[in-house]
Amino acid sequence: MSVSSMKKLSVLAPTGEADALVRRLMRLRCVEIRTVDPQSIEDDTAWARNDCDEQRVEAERRVADVAAAIPVLEPYANVPKGLLSSFSKRLININGSAFEKTGSYAAAWSVVKEALEIKAGMIECQNEDGRIGALRTSLVPWLSYDAPLNDTRTELGEVWLGSLPPQTRLSTVIKALRETHAGVEEVSRDADAVYVAVMFLRTEESEVNRALNGVGFLRSSFTGLSGTPRMVYEQTAKQLDEIENRMQGYLDRLNTLAVLIDDLKVLYDVEMTSLYAAQNKAKLAATEVCVALEGWIPADREAKVTAVLDKFHCAYETRDPVEGEEPPILFKNNGYASNFEWVVGMYSYPQYGTFDPTFIMGIFYLVIFGLMFADVGYGALLVLAGFLGPKILHTKPGMTRTLNMFGYCGIACTVFGVIFGGWFGDLPYALLTNMIHAGEGYTLEMAKADYPIFNGLVFTISGNPVSVNPLENPMAFLIVSLAMGAVHLIAGMAVKFHILWKRKDYVGAIFDIGAWWIIFAGIGLIFVHNIVGFVTIGVGAAMIVAMAGRANKNPIMRFAMGLKGLYDVVSYASDLLSYSRILALGLAAGVIAQVVNLMATMNGPTVGGFVMMVFVMLIGHLLNMAINLLGSFVHTSRLQYLEFFNKFYEDGGVPFDPAEPCEEYSTVETAEMPDGVEEPAVR
Repeated sequence: MSVSSMKKLSVLAPTGEADALVRRLMRLRCVEIRTVDPQSIEDDTAWARNDCDEQRVEAERRVADVAAAIPVLEPYANVPKGLLSSFSKRLININGSAFEKTGSYAAAWSVVKEALEIKAGMIECQNEDGRIGALRTSLVPWLSYDAPLNDTRTELGEVWLGSLPPQTRLSTVIKALRETHAGVEEVSRDADAVYVAVMFLRTEESEVNRALNGVGFLRSSFTGLSGTPRMVYEQTAKQLDEIENRMQGYLDRLNTLAVLIDDLKVLYDVEMTSLYAAQNKAKLAATEVCVALEGWIPADREAKVTAVLDKFHCAYETRDPVEGEEPPILFKNNGYASNFEWVVGMYSYPQYGTFDPTFIMGIFYLVIFGLMFADVGYGALLVLAGFLGPKILHTKPGMTRTLNMFGYCGIACTVFGVIFGGWFGDLPYALLTNMIHAGEGYTLEMAKADYPIFNGLVFTISGNPVSVNPLENPMAFLIVSLAMGAVHLIAGMAVKFHILWKRKDYVGAIFDIGAWWIIFAGIGLIFVHNIVGFVTIGVGAAMIVAMAGRANKNPIMRFAMGLKGLYDVVSYASDLLSYSRILALGLAAGVIAQVVNLMATMNGPTVGGFVMMVFVMLIGHLLNMAINLLGSFVHTSRLQYLEFFNKFYEDGGVPFDPAEPCEEYSTVETAEMPDGVEEPAVR
């Protein structure tokens, strides 16, 4: 496939049309608005940054309010909950202008304000409930105290209420107070403390305080309370009932408002779109009468963009990129390859104008992943999750592409599982030997003889059967892995050859790439005819020695650089050995699955054995699938990034980031607005 050709867009428009222009371009979803440097505009007008700070701050406040109101109503609405809800959404199709003009906008804002008021009221109720609850707990030990809590001080005396350590005896307190005229009364006692009332003359307060500190006295404070503890306790019960009634009123109102949750979500997208518009407008340069906009558009969308610009009183220009500019990268792939674009993006985007490897990489990714995780059962589960999951969960586009990619990889896993004999490991044989024919002397060899289909592909060399089941013949599978690696590396070189040839660097294509192919062909010919093979290798080596240092004019240095070029054979050998990880991953998945099957069927065909089999197989195979799915993904990606891309890839591109309306919860119509109908202005 390829990278889309881009066009540079420059627009001059009246200041009054800036908001409508930016919003209209956002709806096209194909214009990346870049920041305009006012100093770069070559004319005599005083250009400056378009000041939208006040509008942006106001838009951020509105977005924050709506974002805070949605979680208040969501628990009372019929919306998806849990982990899967973060990957999926039920899109609401809207028309932004109609939403505002029909009154839905104002109604949604009234719901937002009421929801936030209810939230504040509920928080106040919760705080008050906690405070009263703590007060009731503190009053429980004093319920038998029959004096008013606010009547603890007279002209001559005072009463202190407080607690002592739980093992304290009253006689100890009396003894500590013997030098004073104070008296002490035990009110109650529990496992935590002894609660006492101490009565003393105010003139002896210092002596009483020292004496009580000596026995661990902690004074209790009931400031602001009037009446006896029991009276206050009963009053708090009424207060709690009032709080509960208020909370119930709030909950009833939230249940009523929750039916409008969709309007709030649409409002969020409308307000977030206004914020995006303000942020994009801030990228413009401006004078008192006009604004300057610059950006990039895909060449195949140019007509659509200019048709919109023609509706404004503006001047515009589109042109091809010039040297020194860095157009953004927009992949242009078919339905299959587009699912692998995010894998390329994890590494780096290609430079503009260079080769897009997504399609070719997607083919090799599929095959290598399938070799690493070759199992019919696991592959079938990946297919179901990858293709049915997005339809059931209504996943977002990014997650849909990710799941589809694993779905395609699941197809490869299933095919290679049939070839290499992976059916949830050796599950068919485990069932035959341990569950179906248990106790009959039925061996694994007998099962394989009766059902060879489950043991993978068997071919013949010199009259001897050879299995490619990784667990039974790892060397055969290693050869398959290295052969796959050789094809992968040569394909990367072929891409480089194509790039050099397209750039008319014929010498580089023939001597930097073609010479190595001659060497590789010679290595293969050695097994057919020694002399021909070595001669072929010699021809390829001579080409490398002669031309690898061609950039150097000094003949001695040129020859030395040519010899150094031959050292790349070590690099190619190292790259090829990296593909042995295909064998390692294949063995890991198969061995773990085999162990799980053995553990699951070891109790035989009993009731308990069947229960254990279901439980162990469910947990074991899910864990094995998760572990090896991650391993296969990581190592397949590594082989693409380090072995394949290393042969030709030119990275450093910046992904295309078009200005778009917010569609977190809704889809905004892409059709152009009718004449005379404007987008909502940034408030």
